[in-house]
Amino acid sequence: MKQAGLCGGATPGRDLWLHAMNTLMQNLLFACLAMLLCGGLATVPGIAADELTVEPLLDEQGRQLIPGGYVVIESVDYAPSDYERMVRMGATFQVIRVPLGKIGGWKGVSSDPSYFDQADKLVRMGTDVGIKTIFKLVVYGIRPFGDQQWDQLWHNTNESQETLMAAWSKIWIRYKDDPSVFGYDLLNEPQRGLDRDYDRCQREQLIPLLRRLADAMHEISPDKWAIYQPLLRKREDQSSPGKHPVVAIQEPFGRERVIYAPHLYQMDPSVIAPMLDDFQRQAILSNAPLLLGEWGSPTRATTDGNPAEQARYTKVYQRTVNELDTRCIGGIKAWFCGARKPIPVPGSTNWMTWAVFSDKSPAGRVERKYITDVIVRPRPLVVAGRLKHYSNDFATRRFEMTLTPDVTLGSTEIFLPADRHYPRGCLVEVGPGLALALDPNSHQLQTVNAVTTGDRNQAELIRWDNASQRLFIDEWAVKAARLRVSIVPAEVD
Repeated sequence: MKQAGLCGGATPGRDLWLHAMNTLMQNLLFACLAMLLCGGLATVPGIAADELTVEPLLDEQGRQLIPGGYVVIESVDYAPSDYERMVRMGATFQVIRVPLGKIGGWKGVSSDPSYFDQADKLVRMGTDVGIKTIFKLVVYGIRPFGDQQWDQLWHNTNESQETLMAAWSKIWIRYKDDPSVFGYDLLNEPQRGLDRDYDRCQREQLIPLLRRLADAMHEISPDKWAIYQPLLRKREDQSSPGKHPVVAIQEPFGRERVIYAPHLYQMDPSVIAPMLDDFQRQAILSNAPLLLGEWGSPTRATTDGNPAEQARYTKVYQRTVNELDTRCIGGIKAWFCGARKPIPVPGSTNWMTWAVFSDKSPAGRVERKYITDVIVRPRPLVVAGRLKHYSNDFATRRFEMTLTPDVTLGSTEIFLPADRHYPRGCLVEVGPGLALALDPNSHQLQTVNAVTTGDRNQAELIRWDNASQRLFIDEWAVKAARLRVSIVPAEVD
């Protein structure tokens, strides 16, 4: 097609001029994109904060998952009863750490057979109560593992990447046919090596290695999820003005069946929403679902005995989960164990722990309720349809979610910690015409109001399981572009 211009026909001079102009416009466009990408964490252009929608995480049936659960400590001798408690505390996932030193993932280090036996036990106990497993590779057990060792890994010195991959593959092969094993967090909290340029380390070293690992894992288990994290800044660099704890990923990951899983440990409520905005933009860049691989700042030595500090933790945790819930993002809390080994704070006589139980028993029994009463909150677990929004008001104890139901996808599950949040019962409202009451004594649902035949049919498809503290909607009997489900405390005279 001939283009109109100052010169009527095509001439060599005109062609050169058009080529030069096209090149100039392309360079200007690339320059603008580069400026946007280098300007900070909020890097993906054209996406306003109120338009951030990441890919939903779907199960094998096509239902939307909102993962939630805990990191379990691989050295703790958990019992089946601990996993039953985990379910009653809202867990649908467990994260099992894979220490590099336990699986022979470094030159000169042998694997520990007892680790694999323990991993089998943890997976089995999770499976028995419906909890899926994510394995996460950590560099623990290699002493030292600092800048020099990270540098060796990044530059594949002495084929360190091949050694790591061969060790990881032992886990991938072991569980490739286990449907309860959901995926693999490829490398936990990676750090720069001797090169102090974080962006270059992430771009030229970390991401290429993560892609290698994802490809190798998918060769063995194409149905599992590859989970990846961004580069973590050194502690001394995290407090620099304008610096986030992690380095923004500024390019698409370029692989299918991947989940972006940064960590969020933050006690400043004002920065939680902007950080989650940034994480969403980075996930969108790779068309990946977003999951907080770990979240929740650790408690300190004095927190358990300081009501004011406990109130501060409750406020920050509530702000965090409210932001997660309104964005329909899941998260994994560390750790499901007792605080038996407090971790010293560098340069201080204080200590910290991520444990959700305050006693020194390994599995833990005494809850830090200023934390657990926030974590253990009403929320959807799996949805036959697509979530639009959900939220939980801690002051009024009102839970609400809106969704587009899909009658073809099967059941929907809502975690409803009735014993904890609704000791006198609650009212479950589905759409404008159906209301069910949960009796705290009989643990039964009773229909309070059902306006239409469709409402009455829907009531027959809703059941309560007290053991797991879950509300099951076995099937949607209604078709709607937008359906609201609300749960409120029962009225008391």
